Amino acid sequence: MEREALAISNCDREPIHIPGIIQPFGSLIAVDRSLETITHASENLQTFLGTEAQTILGQSLDQLFSSELCHDLMNVACLPAAHRQRLGKHELTGQPLDISLHRSEDRWIIELEPCGADPNSSISAVTRVQSILGHLQGQTESTAMLEKAVQALRWVTGFDRIMAYQFLPNGAGEVVAEACSSRCEPYLGLRYPASDIPPRVREMALKMPVRAIANITAEPVSILSDEAEAPLDLSLTYLRGTSPIHVEYLTNMGVGASMNLAIVVQGELWGLFACHHAGPKLLSPDLRSTCELFSQLFSLKLQQAFAEERLQNRRRLTSATHNLLETSKETLRFSQAASWLSEKLCPLMDADGIAVVEHEHVETNGDTPTVSTVLDLIHHCQSTTDIVPIEQLRQTPLSPEADLGKTAGALVLVISSTEHLYVVFFRNEISYQIRWGGNPQKEIVEGKFGPRLQPRASFAEYIESVSGHCQPWSLADMDAALELRTGLLHLAVNQVDLIEQEAQQQQRQQDLLIAELNHRVKNILALIRSITRQTRESATSVEEYASMLESRIAALASAHDLVAGPGLTWPQLDALLKIEFRPYLAESEHRVRLTGPAVGLKANFVPTLVLVLHELTTNAAKYGALSVPEGQVEVQWYQEDGGLALSWRERQGPSVSAPTRRGFGRNLIERSIAYEFEGESRLRFVPTGVEAELWVPKEYVLWQANAASLSESLSPQVESVQPSKRGQVLIVEDNMLIAMELESTLQSLGFQQIDTAPRVSAALKLLKTEQYTLGLLDINLKDEVSFEIAEALQERQIPFLFTTGYDSRYEVPEHLATAPRLKKPIDIEKLTLTLKQLLQEE
Repeated sequence: MEREALAISNCDREPIHIPGIIQPFGSLIAVDRSLETITHASENLQTFLGTEAQTILGQSLDQLFSSELCHDLMNVACLPAAHRQRLGKHELTGQPLDISLHRSEDRWIIELEPCGADPNSSISAVTRVQSILGHLQGQTESTAMLEKAVQALRWVTGFDRIMAYQFLPNGAGEVVAEACSSRCEPYLGLRYPASDIPPRVREMALKMPVRAIANITAEPVSILSDEAEAPLDLSLTYLRGTSPIHVEYLTNMGVGASMNLAIVVQGELWGLFACHHAGPKLLSPDLRSTCELFSQLFSLKLQQAFAEERLQNRRRLTSATHNLLETSKETLRFSQAASWLSEKLCPLMDADGIAVVEHEHVETNGDTPTVSTVLDLIHHCQSTTDIVPIEQLRQTPLSPEADLGKTAGALVLVISSTEHLYVVFFRNEISYQIRWGGNPQKEIVEGKFGPRLQPRASFAEYIESVSGHCQPWSLADMDAALELRTGLLHLAVNQVDLIEQEAQQQQRQQDLLIAELNHRVKNILALIRSITRQTRESATSVEEYASMLESRIAALASAHDLVAGPGLTWPQLDALLKIEFRPYLAESEHRVRLTGPAVGLKANFVPTLVLVLHELTTNAAKYGALSVPEGQVEVQWYQEDGGLALSWRERQGPSVSAPTRRGFGRNLIERSIAYEFEGESRLRFVPTGVEAELWVPKEYVLWQANAASLSESLSPQVESVQPSKRGQVLIVEDNMLIAMELESTLQSLGFQQIDTAPRVSAALKLLKTEQYTLGLLDINLKDEVSFEIAEALQERQIPFLFTTGYDSRYEVPEHLATAPRLKKPIDIEKLTLTLKQLLQEE
């Protein structure tokens, strides 16, 4: 065991951040902190710049680059808190190179890389991400979102396999969604030990969310420097060389190239999109940036889904525990609660038994350990948190004589440590199997720095039988326990004079948690809404997009602080305005004038109003009254027709004229309140300054603050239909999103094996190796038609149908004219009927 622990420790300490090598698909130069003297250079510099690396060490950067490029590098270096910046394409020694810059300790690292061929290079990264996110439209359940995401990424990148890889609480990982070629062996559901992705690698994934290895067989390139120079920290470098151990690992998996995209939820690494290809593969810099932006926005959307699921579950539990405790608190004593809780709440907690402890008195019901073992367990939980989940009681420091009976795990609720009140739920032992991608017990070999773990040679499925555990306690179980603890604390107050401060603190914790969940759901909902609306018109570059997004998120974050008070549903309008105008109110009391009565706003309306006010304020700060020292903004609000009327006036600013372009901000101001809340918005560009009039119906305002929160109805759940398995299908469609939608529709109709091809050549190649039972062919494929594919299917006696965006008069060769034709958009009922006729089904 000591040698195994040392081997794991050695793997964790491998200095992968300072490998001293890079991958050969680009070149690297390091410069001192003043961006003047070159301190490091990769050996392959001559390939990209025609200059020997050794000859430029110690030279000035302006001897290698033009003054224009040096100027651009210096400007980027001056940006505050620059994580890493791409300078875009520059012509150097006759070839276009993509250049990026980032800070590494006291050095600046410049990366040079060929721009690469990208068939969609004319499409902006923002537009690409918008298209990919559009495929997730309407998906609110996390599992479905992950499945759609891996399909979309495979379409965009062309990798053989895309996996959504989730990190589990014990550090291991599991493939929870997968899209792969029909020639790949599925990995879905397989687990991999924590040692496959050591802690240092996970830390680097948070710093550098995209990691590409273009060719694992390529010879690495050394980085040259003077002997006195320390090794470069390449944590944020695209070109960072690959650890030999990882190369061996990928080789054993049959992987020739890979790319990882981090999935970050609430600031922690939730998992990865792992992209594998059998041979060498490198995405262009633009496409890698697109994938990186997608993974960041998908992480936000996934965080929203988790928060919404958790909030709905919490509401359900709040109602259940409240009703149960309200009906019993007048007659039930805490020490008598065991049998009642067992009957009412053990099913809710999926528990097999319960123990209620009051001082040294223990009441049990159902399957539980002995009384002495329960007291021993309580003794070990006294100094821990209020809720203690235990999956393996045998791993806790219980006495050797402890008799657990059938139980294997426990959930301890510390109701009051001062009054020695506890409730413990118990779960019995379960035996189950884990599917591993290869034997998780790795061989230990001697390495350069002592024993290390040898990457396993086989990744064939390995079944492990597990015993001694209970069913793990989930987040939903923890939420239920928190609600129950709150209710039992109130129940105990009727019997025992508990410390008033503890009860108040518990209530505050409950309010804070609900406020936090509400904050996350509302914040991210508004964020996703702002991302998906008119992105193309509101941003011309990724950098501008990121800046606009950051400012809007900051505005929403400040506004939602108001929702976290006791009222929760009705934050005050004047407080919201003061947050938005905070910099100008501090500067001078004459810059901004706010006038109106006290009024509360319904919480679900606040994000929209915040975005509207933020757009007005930002516009005033950039071009209007707040852009000059003498400018003034006056905001008045009053009651009109029972609702809220708000007037915005800018004065003594620059002369104003109506903009020629209608952007996202203007659409948001003029349309969002009317569209989402049946209100009114008018925006005028008069010479003296911008004026706006807003009106909100009375349902969303409260002229008396601190009203009680209103309950929200939950969306009905739609039962999914389990399709039956049918044959293998070939879809030929040049539009990615239409093809993906067709694939999803066919899967719902029972077809499990589906291949897609955008061109005639790709489809004919698939026909040589696959056995299809059906074909769906788009007639027009940009600059070619699909008739050659139809003829090949006809020769093989494979039924097929045509799809087209044109009318029925589109000419089809006479020998193919009998094939059915469906006009886009495809009607699913017509498609179902046509498929039954083609396949001669009843």
